[in-house]
Amino acid sequence: MMMKMNSDDRYSELLVVSTIVLSIILLLALSGLKHWKNKQILIITSEIKMLSLEKPVFYMLLTLFLAMELVLIISNIQSVTATLQVVIVLVFIIFTFLMGSQIMLSIKTYAIRQETEDKIARNQQLQDYLVNIEQQYTELRRFKHDYQNILLSLESFAEKGDQQQFKAYYQELLAQRPTQSEIQGAVIAQLDYLKNDPIRGLVIQKFLAAKQAGVTLKFEMTEPIELATANLLTVIRIIGILLDNAIEQAVQETDKLVSCAFLQSDGLIEITIENTASQVKDIQAFSELGYSTKGAGRGTGLANVQDLIAKQTNLFLETQIENRKLRQTLMITEEI
Repeated sequence: MMMKMNSDDRYSELLVVSTIVLSIILLLALSGLKHWKNKQILIITSEIKMLSLEKPVFYMLLTLFLAMELVLIISNIQSVTATLQVVIVLVFIIFTFLMGSQIMLSIKTYAIRQETEDKIARNQQLQDYLVNIEQQYTELRRFKHDYQNILLSLESFAEKGDQQQFKAYYQELLAQRPTQSEIQGAVIAQLDYLKNDPIRGLVIQKFLAAKQAGVTLKFEMTEPIELATANLLTVIRIIGILLDNAIEQAVQETDKLVSCAFLQSDGLIEITIENTASQVKDIQAFSELGYSTKGAGRGTGLANVQDLIAKQTNLFLETQIENRKLRQTLMITEEI
């Protein structure tokens, strides 16, 4: 009996010593990783943050810890020897390291895939921008050609003294002036202020979409605007959804007008989109999932915006309703 107790005491001491040694080895390993692989750890940490995987990673680590504690508790209840417990702990630690390595590899692979998808999306935005610029340039050339022809005709009618034809062509010239103002003033002249090609592409794309829907989309910028590239794709998605919603609401209104203003000051960029929304009465109801003035099942756009903003630490959305005007302001702060 005494020998069995001494044996159990030795196993218990062995378990305690082994646990301490393994803990020291683990701490040294983590310290070494922090010292020698600090840059890599920072990269992985930033990727976890960028992909919004903080909670899943935390829950995974918590699950591993609880599982290890459960194994130790069960082994104590089942009177498993200390030597076997040490082996179980060692195997569990090795398994944890292997699983952690696999998870890190999966995170890096997922980050690479997301980056590739972002690049594809940005390239598509740039391609749309170039196509739209080409369309604008073609339209401008067509107007210039017509304008020159009208001037030549005016000169001819002036020489012949045909006042009636002169007035007709003059009225035609006046009718085409707003087209030139719309092309140059609303889009081309404002493009110089937007320093991000994908944002410019989005602006032109929505301008043409609004024009096709019979909605006037006005942009207001008084200084150069350049967004950080960290979450540029998220910002583009949010602006696109807000503009789409504003245009679809404006179609139902009498004024059919949407304004979009860009303002940058002291590390803060504000993008304000305003439109008439006579059917929207309550901000709280407007912010609820699925709310829409366009019919059932078509109000998930704003919910997507809220989800996108919730995953970012430097994005905020302010919604105001005043005098039948719906004003939504996306605020982008600098990352700390």
